Amino acid sequence: MNSENIFGCLYHSLFTYRLSSLIKSIPLISSNNQLGHSSQQILQILLSPRFFSIGIQIRAGDQTLTRANSVFDEEIIKRFENYFICSQQIINTNKKLFRDTNQIPIIFLLSDSVQIRQAALKRWKFSLECFQSVENQCQSNNNDSKILSHSDPVFHIAMTSNQKLAFQLGIFDQFLFSLCEQHIITLKSGFGRIPAFASLKLRNIYSLESKQEPFCENQSVPLAISGHHWSGI
Repeated sequence: MNSENIFGCLYHSLFTYRLSSLIKSIPLISSNNQLGHSSQQILQILLSPRFFSIGIQIRAGDQTLTRANSVFDEEIIKRFENYFICSQQIINTNKKLFRDTNQIPIIFLLSDSVQIRQAALKRWKFSLECFQSVENQCQSNNNDSKILSHSDPVFHIAMTSNQKLAFQLGIFDQFLFSLCEQHIITLKSGFGRIPAFASLKLRNIYSLESKQEPFCENQSVPLAISGHHWSGI
């Protein structure tokens, strides 16, 4: 172990189940909403070597869980577009890698705001036909973002009577996020930070705030410096 992987090693040793045990202990609820992807579909795609996954975690705030938001999809995308611009910059920087490995870049979007996820899915939803194709038929469309995400409201442990289920689903979402190769997280949020550190990917972590100018092509915070900056990690 060293300064760059000690947190991830301890996290996996103390808290992370084996994949088979994790799936058995987490109730994977099938959604009736056809807009998004199921947990099973997300898990399959993130585990596939055909894809290079970029995880985006957007913390919009508890107010998005307790009241309906009348903001139009275009407005909500505009408010948080720096996260998507950052992911596109990462994709542009790694085009040679994708050509050499024949991988397809995809984005796993995690957010407490169902409106953000639904708006992104309406615009950039990752097609399951692409995943099911024998060859990478969607490889030529790498310039387009491909969003992988749930489309249902999340359970908050403090805002539901079924706290155990909310906790289990949150743990599973963090596990899925840790599978991503690259991570873009909300600066003042621990929900994305923990799985980003636990992933052991040893790639730079990009942390943003709403409307902050993204510089993700050649500027980021290395893992060791991030761990020192955020006390407790």
